[in-house]
Amino acid sequence: MIEIHLYGKLRSLVPDSSVCEDTVLMFDSVENETFAQFVQRLGFQRNDLGDCFINGTLAKNDCVLADGDRLGLFPFNMVLMCGGQHLKGHGYTKEDVDVDYY
Repeated sequence: MIEIHLYGKLRSLVPDSSVCEDTVLMFDSVENETFAQFVQRLGFQRNDLGDCFINGTLAKNDCVLADGDRLGLFPFNMVLMCGGQHLKGHGYTKEDVDVDYY
């Protein structure tokens, strides 16, 4: 199973969800499914989402999901406060950088 935590406007996808409580969904895992494929399976386009996390690490489209993973999905209007330049490979960096700070 994959545990999905929804934030911001994405919570409205779950009936009777509340901003005062966690909004969590459980989905079956699919062997060798990437984050991008999982997002499509949920019915989203990648640009519908802002910064998302897999087990506390910034999600990349080609990350392969595993049974037991915990995803944090944020809508397109919610991104890292610092802009996440060091995590996303934007700005001062020239390539995708793997970091493990969070």
